[in-house]
Amino acid sequence: MTGQTWLWTPPRTTPTSVGIGSLLRAYRQAHGLTQQQLADLLGFDQSYVSKVESGRRAIHDISTLRHIARNLGLSPEDVGLAPGGLADRRREPPRGSTVEKVAGSQRAWRLTRDHLNHHRISLARAAARLYPETYRLGNGLLARPGWVWDTPVDINDIGLRWEEAAGEPALTGAEPEADATRPLVGDGGAQSRYQRYTRAMRDLDRPTLFENRLSFRLLDVAETAGAAPTLTFGHTTYFDAVDVCETVAHETAAAMMGGELAWPALPFRRRIGDPFDLAGRVALPSINTLTIRLDRGSASFVLHRRSAGSVATAGGVYHVLPAGVFQPSGITPFHHDADFDLWRNVMRELSEELLGNAEHDGSSSRPIDYDTDEPFRSFEQARRSGGLRVFCFGIGLDALTLFGEILTVLVVEADTFDSLFADMVRTNAEGSVVSTGPGRQAHEGIPFTQASLRRLVDTEPLAPSAAACLELAWRHRETLLPGLRSRAAV
Repeated sequence: MTGQTWLWTPPRTTPTSVGIGSLLRAYRQAHGLTQQQLADLLGFDQSYVSKVESGRRAIHDISTLRHIARNLGLSPEDVGLAPGGLADRRREPPRGSTVEKVAGSQRAWRLTRDHLNHHRISLARAAARLYPETYRLGNGLLARPGWVWDTPVDINDIGLRWEEAAGEPALTGAEPEADATRPLVGDGGAQSRYQRYTRAMRDLDRPTLFENRLSFRLLDVAETAGAAPTLTFGHTTYFDAVDVCETVAHETAAAMMGGELAWPALPFRRRIGDPFDLAGRVALPSINTLTIRLDRGSASFVLHRRSAGSVATAGGVYHVLPAGVFQPSGITPFHHDADFDLWRNVMRELSEELLGNAEHDGSSSRPIDYDTDEPFRSFEQARRSGGLRVFCFGIGLDALTLFGEILTVLVVEADTFDSLFADMVRTNAEGSVVSTGPGRQAHEGIPFTQASLRRLVDTEPLAPSAAACLELAWRHRETLLPGLRSRAAV
């Protein structure tokens, strides 16, 4: 591959910079400053300045705007404040006041969150080393013995059991051990701490896609000798899971920024204890599907570069395509009955992420008719005809967030793939499809070879669950990809 383009991501349309973002860029250009130099001047992280300039991050906090104006010698009108607010220094809150403490707490929280989003892969790998080696599945993923199966299982053979009377989780992310991960909030003479991590995200670091949806909570993973695995679920919400998962991730990022990652610096992770105790906390799984195009003895696969400004978790990394939280497409019992199905969840994600169709986000009262609605009808027909096969490898936990990860693979014959995904998009609401060069079509993907796999896993920011899907698919390639054996080492 020497001399060739390795991975190429098509550019996405970004919002036009307005307001404070345009001001910072103009100030920087007028004074000949780099983004890093401006960030140092303001005491911010360079990535934060970049997001503000590009319009991906808005600043609504008055104290932060005052801080910018004060440090750059600007008027209050320049930063969108009422005139006179800076001219009369006696009106400014004294250093050490409640307002100043709140602003400082929120700035520190944003900086830690920026570090988290820029270092998720290295943080996951470091977090995995906190646990016994027998629990580690590749780089950054954890799995209890018996959670990843000896051979891939057809996704329809996996048993799904519903537990209506599932108990409330013991941990919610609001525990005292998690206080340091939630910034202060308040004004005037009162201050308090955000009670939910998702509320802080909403106010201070809101991604484009950020909705609280009804979801399926993983309660148990059971494997019986001679029988197919069975997964037990109950109800939860997306924010309930994020409140725990991003809290433990934030704590990990803060510990790494402060020095060595070790258990004494991780009180909330210590409070969680056994990561496989699914009764103690909400474990909401994502279904991660490696999509492989099989063509006469060779194969390729598609990857996704997730946009950090668009998604709440796993932003800025390469991921398999599609991937999505296991949840119904609506809130009615009809949606629940129709959508409590792994394959149907994968189909909806294929529709959204590969074909660019609108997300089934619960806004419609009409359940999907998978037998007649397109593209689901075509997906089902392709599966029945054998042109499309889908298997599950098992279940893991992301070591950084402890988010559940259902690991699956979709194998599609080339002619079937080209028919189903003739209108495959290059970008979608969550990011961009990755190829090996700007001149290649999105559906051509990346060659499924040992060289590609090793280069991705060892050197690229690849999500731990994506790395596991790739390595498990390679391990079981003779079963999954008939006819590929003679070219396996290409």
